[in-house]
Amino acid sequence: MDFKLKVIKIEELYLIKELWEKLNRLHMKDSKFFKEHYATFTFEKRCEKFRTMTDKDIRVVVIEKDDLEIIGYCILTVHKEVGEIESLFIEEAYRQQGLGNLIVNQAIDWLKGESCKKIFVAVADGHESVLDFYMKQGFYPRLTYLELK
Repeated sequence: MDFKLKVIKIEELYLIKELWEKLNRLHMKDSKFFKEHYATFTFEKRCEKFRTMTDKDIRVVVIEKDDLEIIGYCILTVHKEVGEIESLFIEEAYRQQGLGNLIVNQAIDWLKGESCKKIFVAVADGHESVLDFYMKQGFYPRLTYLELK
């Protein structure tokens, strides 16, 4: 199999809708306290934040398999000098093949190239299984935010 990273435009976000919905269902299943949030959280609601951004503020990278099928994505945003990995998902069948490392390393390089002084990723409640992956990429817990339910 041949995998390729490709940057898509904001107008092409619909290309990752199915994968984003899989991630949202996973978050809903894993969530200990906010299942109702994920039950009503739609792709369209998620994309509202991105609609006013320019290509300087957002980057969407997809992983294509054999130039045909999108099997993963990463959404990055920049606000002032702060970069964020907003969303990352790889189809389960393609995990443990180094694709997560590849896309996150490219994400970090892009964010640093955009002069980000701080780069972070938020991990959803119940989805702590990804912490080891992010720690291998150099991300470490700094704060824990609690939200009133």
